[in-house]
Amino acid sequence: MWQEPYAWWAAFGFLLLIIEMLSGTFFFLAIAAAAFLTTFVAVLSTDYLGQWVAFAGFSVMTLVLWYKFRPATHQHDAASSLNNRTRHLVGRQVILSEPIVNGVGRVNIDDSWWKASGADMPVGTHVKVMAVHDMILTVEKVI
Repeated sequence: MWQEPYAWWAAFGFLLLIIEMLSGTFFFLAIAAAAFLTTFVAVLSTDYLGQWVAFAGFSVMTLVLWYKFRPATHQHDAASSLNNRTRHLVGRQVILSEPIVNGVGRVNIDDSWWKASGADMPVGTHVKVMAVHDMILTVEKVI
């Protein structure tokens, strides 16, 4: 049985599936699919060069399909911002604890002091957090 080339291609495909299970990248899954497609070519033809050319073609084809249909690497869901405190601050309305002078002041949000930037405003002004850049809150006066 092991003298038939299709058995080697099938075994190679299963080996690639095992590697895929260890890596979890779906890259080796595409190559394994190419090996299994080459298994069918090996059943029809015993030409080794033709099998390798078919394997190369199937590999390129399956990798292009893998690249096209792979999931996006940056998916944002409700849990993606769990450990990102600053994302939760955008949109909050607070009162200035220290005046904004020359574009810099401070606010107190949830027992934490934050630098605030924006137009000059006195202490006690109601502001809304518009953005966060490098741990500095950009605020605007609430009208």
